[in-house]
Amino acid sequence: MATDFMSALQQINAEMGVPLDELLTSVEAALASAYRRAFNPPGFITVHIDPQTGDLAVESRVVTDTGLEVIENLPTGDFRRLAAQTARSAVMKQLRNLEKDKALSEISSHRGELASGAIDRVEHGTCYIDLGRVEGVMPPEEQIPGEALRPGRLITIVILDPRTGWKGPQVTVSRAHRVFVQRLMEAEVPEIGSGAVVIRAIAREPGLRTKVAVSSDQSGIDPVGACVGPKGVRHRSLLAELGQEHVDIVPWFEDPAPFIAAALGPATVVEVNPDKASRTATVLVPRSQLSLAIGKDGQNARLAAKLTGWRIDIKASSDASEGEG
Repeated sequence: MATDFMSALQQINAEMGVPLDELLTSVEAALASAYRRAFNPPGFITVHIDPQTGDLAVESRVVTDTGLEVIENLPTGDFRRLAAQTARSAVMKQLRNLEKDKALSEISSHRGELASGAIDRVEHGTCYIDLGRVEGVMPPEEQIPGEALRPGRLITIVILDPRTGWKGPQVTVSRAHRVFVQRLMEAEVPEIGSGAVVIRAIAREPGLRTKVAVSSDQSGIDPVGACVGPKGVRHRSLLAELGQEHVDIVPWFEDPAPFIAAALGPATVVEVNPDKASRTATVLVPRSQLSLAIGKDGQNARLAAKLTGWRIDIKASSDASEGEG
């Protein structure tokens, strides 16, 4: 196998950038294992390939009862045909591993970014997406609840963590993560991409409701208006990607009182009394707005608390007045 084999290794070295010594080490280890299986010789078997000529040498190292190490050169004549086949298999395995490592390295550099692909299959609730060189894996907890995921559908996801699957390189992807909403907005709103508008916080319950707090340090820019877009076009585009999910875009304030009031929208807030020591805010709303402020199953209040980082105690303003009297 000498000349042709070394030429092939040198070509792989030149085209793929795999160091020749790494290729030789992989092939030598595979050949030593193959020799042991074929001839079952005593001792520890090593194979050496001359990098200049490609000539093959096999050694057996045996430790005697007296502790003396004996090295014996083993015959290679009957092994050469098997060696050529084994060497090819070892090189192909090395190349497959290299391609897998490159794919995982490349996808790792895109963690947190949007990507699109076609759904390949759905098995036991997990959705598998064709992303080209890697397979996207979207487990149930990373899916938008109730969303129809059918094979062949083109879908946009956010890339999370690469991993090695038994079929090859894979990456965990998500449509439920709050970063998914953030990246969609960055793609849809030029002011976010340029830095004129900043996303300060996101609280999300996938498939139900998301609250996004935005701000701008540039005069003349309304951060909420920029995200909503002319006649609501940007907001509608976001909703079209998220299906039935509601998205509230609210202004961010450094002062907790107006921020909490904005976060509880669309409810009208009469007064916010924040206690910085306990990081709890008592919020007064008109009695007619109480159920709206709290939301179905407490969702609006819960998301507002997540968005602001404050514990929120909502009371009807009339109740508060009666309690004080």
